[in-house]
Amino acid sequence: MKKIICFFIIIIMNSVFIVGCFSYKDINKVLFVTSVFVDINKNNNNPIMYVEAFKANIGGENEAGKDERLIFKGTGKTLLETVRDIALGSSFKLDYTQNKVVVFTQRAAEYGLDNFVDFFDRDQELLIRSYIAICIDDPEKIIKPNYKEENYVGIYIRELIDNIGASSRAMELPLNEFYNQRLIGDKINIVTIIQKKKDVLQNQIEISGGAIIKDDKMVGVIKREEGQGFNFMMNSVKSGTLEPANPQENNKFITLEILNSKTNTKIEYDEKGIKLIKNIRVKTSLAEVQKQFTINDRSLKQLEQTTENNIKKACYNIFYKFKDENLDVFDITEELYRKYPEKKVENIMEIIDLIVNVDVKVESANDTLNFGK
Repeated sequence: MKKIICFFIIIIMNSVFIVGCFSYKDINKVLFVTSVFVDINKNNNNPIMYVEAFKANIGGENEAGKDERLIFKGTGKTLLETVRDIALGSSFKLDYTQNKVVVFTQRAAEYGLDNFVDFFDRDQELLIRSYIAICIDDPEKIIKPNYKEENYVGIYIRELIDNIGASSRAMELPLNEFYNQRLIGDKINIVTIIQKKKDVLQNQIEISGGAIIKDDKMVGVIKREEGQGFNFMMNSVKSGTLEPANPQENNKFITLEILNSKTNTKIEYDEKGIKLIKNIRVKTSLAEVQKQFTINDRSLKQLEQTTENNIKKACYNIFYKFKDENLDVFDITEELYRKYPEKKVENIMEIIDLIVNVDVKVESANDTLNFGK
């Protein structure tokens, strides 16, 4: 709780310097928005907006340091009308300058984000450094509960996405990148999917793959288990783990921690077609062994080859899945026109092939050199 209070005191002080001089009385009449959820009415597709806000009490000896979480709901024909509808139900001014995430429901995304995104780009209070996400659950099931890990849903989701480096299978997208991607190449975005986590002891949210947004409409999903291949293809692996089979024990695995990863992309075009070449270099360390594993040059080489084959398989699987669906989720169109600006190629996904080269290095510099009986 102290961390939350300090966080919002910093927000309030920033707002004071940016907007002007506020008295304690003025600040106590401002609600700082932390998350915005956008859904649509099932009958007429009009927007429904949920807003989570922070109410500070920093004046007065007995109330200082207290905070209150408020949730508002509004409807209208447009988002701006919806925002005005919410404002009519609040005796305080809602300040959107500190918003952390804009979440659209799957229903709204399939209907078309072009019905809503102009508002978030045009309005001066809403900053485009916020994250964008797609919620595949009922938005009220996400925004209403109190979460033990973090009381404010907007901050909770923001921290989840910022922590994506812990997984090589998750995906992230800020609003400013979304606005760029929707206008270039094949006009496809991959947007973070969030949902309620199942089979847990307390309320939690989790990142669960990515929504494929083409021409501002959700047309498919990259599942979480496909995320690793996608991230290697897109040079988006920051850290995380790999789990190759233990070459010395049947049906057992070894966990490798990713220390760094780099994917270089080359594209070649001639009358025979297009070749997309991905050269992937991954540096890992031995993190966990099931059963036993004796470390020597031969066993490490075998482990590296197994891991390389796994990465290749993951990349080929997701590439040819979306090649068959004629969806350029890998920014190939942009890459091709950057190198060959004079070429006008139609049906790129039909004439392209993938070549993946992977080089994995496993470090074992540890006091525990071998593991086993």
